[in-house]
Amino acid sequence: MSAIAAAIGLFFSATVALSSVKATRQQLEQDRRRQAARVSNWTEQAGKAGEREIVMNRSLDPVTNVDLWWYAPDANVDPSKFEWVFMGIATIPPCTRLVFTSHAFDDYLKQFGIPHGGAPLRALQFYDADGRHWIRDPDGLRAAEFERSDGEDIGVPPARQEPAQQCDK
Repeated sequence: MSAIAAAIGLFFSATVALSSVKATRQQLEQDRRRQAARVSNWTEQAGKAGEREIVMNRSLDPVTNVDLWWYAPDANVDPSKFEWVFMGIATIPPCTRLVFTSHAFDDYLKQFGIPHGGAPLRALQFYDADGRHWIRDPDGLRAAEFERSDGEDIGVPPARQEPAQQCDK
């Protein structure tokens, strides 16, 4: 009888320990993603001015080596010429919102055969303060697997910088 009680106790102890390990793993993953989850981009209407692209870092640390990605075939560009087009920004400071007008990317994208409005911004790739490489695209936020192989680092982005609302402070 005591062997059965011991087995039941051992089973419950193992269940509790497994649950604790799972909770710890989830907390570690959440902590690892904390800064990256505060970096986002979206398109919004700007009245008669058309659309504007917003890229925002709501964390207390800068993000670096930021790449904006366009998929050239969206604009009927032959993928054997250009498939993914990248524009690199060195750093987005902490608590910063970058506002790009609808024409901010035109000159850059024209060199790849993409006309105004021809291809939407598809992804945002960056490094967090701990050196982790991330990508945010329509599938969500995940660890980035690839570094870009072409494109151009433009340094200072052609955007208005504003303080980010709802920043971690």
